[in-house]
Amino acid sequence: MNAFTESFALELEPFNIKIKLVLPGLAPETRFGENARALAPGAFDFPPSYAPLGQSVIAGLMGEHEEITRPSDVAEAVWRAVTDNAAPTRIPAGADAVTWFKQASAAGQRTGS
Repeated sequence: MNAFTESFALELEPFNIKIKLVLPGLAPETRFGENARALAPGAFDFPPSYAPLGQSVIAGLMGEHEEITRPSDVAEAVWRAVTDNAAPTRIPAGADAVTWFKQASAAGQRTGS
């Protein structure tokens, strides 16, 4: 989705159309996860060699977390995407998403990505 959005943004730039991607974190108060699983049946059926890692990641996501994304975080990020011309292409929504986004950005800077 990230790559598609970035490509689409480049194609629409000459037409002064801006594309934004809202990146929510774990949002246990929403139906985001339930909806995603319904749209992608079998998405968590990992090949045998990846099953332990995949199941570990999913279990970690399902546990308790200090930082989460609330529905209002997503609404605010969508509002910013729509109303703020200076908003970046990728907008993290929620405390956990902001933390992950910073970690990913830092890791990318270390590797030159």
